[in-house]
Amino acid sequence: MKCPACTTEMAEVNIQHTVVIDRCPQCGGVVLDKGESEMIEALGLAHVVEEGVGSAHQHRTTSAHCHECDKEMVALRGAGEVEYDWCDGCERLFFDRGELSAFGAFVDS
Repeated sequence: MKCPACTTEMAEVNIQHTVVIDRCPQCGGVVLDKGESEMIEALGLAHVVEEGVGSAHQHRTTSAHCHECDKEMVALRGAGEVEYDWCDGCERLFFDRGELSAFGAFVDS
């Protein structure tokens, strides 16, 4: 799978033997398939998912693109005004580096 932000090939990462996510080795973005965000939230793993890629968020000026569905993703705002992207075709979520941890911080409080 290609990264929705920078088109680099995503790497599968096994998080604490609980969930496998796709993370971009170039920009640090994270793609979550349908249902994975709920599992990560329930287990409190957002900080672990982004570990090793740095937490500094870099605002992207271009739209995210779902390469699986070949369509632009929908930009959404969540808790604490954190931006993330959603594909209305396959229902994947894309978080730029730092967005998942920031979103988790607001959800947990």
